[in-house]
Amino acid sequence: MSRERVLEEVSYRPRHLRRERRRRQRRLRRFLLAAALLAALAVYAGSAAVPMSGPEDGASHPVSAYPLASQQTGQPEPPASGEDGISRFFSDEEFDGVVSGVLDGIIAEDMTQLEQARAVFDFVHDNIRYTGSSDKSDWKSGAYLGLTTQQGDCFTYYAASRALLTALDIDNLEVERAGGETHHFWNLVNCGDGWYHFDACPRSSKLPEFFSFMFTDQQAEEFTAEAGRCYYDFDSSLLPRRAEKPVTGN
Repeated sequence: MSRERVLEEVSYRPRHLRRERRRRQRRLRRFLLAAALLAALAVYAGSAAVPMSGPEDGASHPVSAYPLASQQTGQPEPPASGEDGISRFFSDEEFDGVVSGVLDGIIAEDMTQLEQARAVFDFVHDNIRYTGSSDKSDWKSGAYLGLTTQQGDCFTYYAASRALLTALDIDNLEVERAGGETHHFWNLVNCGDGWYHFDACPRSSKLPEFFSFMFTDQQAEEFTAEAGRCYYDFDSSLLPRRAEKPVTGN
């Protein structure tokens, strides 16, 4: 399938495939709801207040600091130590289960990596609600809470995308805004044709329209020139060379 076809709306797919996709999405929503109820039993610790950019009004949104469960009950809560040595309130098995549950609902066996990346983009963009705060203690915590509670900020969208893309063996890296009054995070993704920017976080309706799936440095610069606020400014020296040929017609 050509790159252009990947960017077409799903309405062009055969009707029986659309029905199957809706059934998968319903099963996925039930799975995520159950996971969210389990996650709600553990109150997570947020990072220190850091202003983040978001879709509400383009202004700074402080990150809330949430008390640990042990602070609420007075009882210590034993952390789960992951393979990377970081202690979290969920296990690696629980994390993998949530990620697998999402992918089972959005990925088909015959998809190319570019199509898989688009499915991840659509899911994260459409199913996580922007609230202006998140757990930024590490990306796995941000991804787990984003996928189970279905809310967060730009770090959540980055982390959830990273979790799903990594599970699909799609190369991806973190990108952080350089300069500006607010922080912003997004992904750099390589589906085999070079590195492109990938930002599943919604933007304020006051900003120019921009389809932020697999876009180039030039497209990032053009959007930033219109939007201001150093929106997609970043330190290029920290990243591999990016592709120059546009994938999308932004």
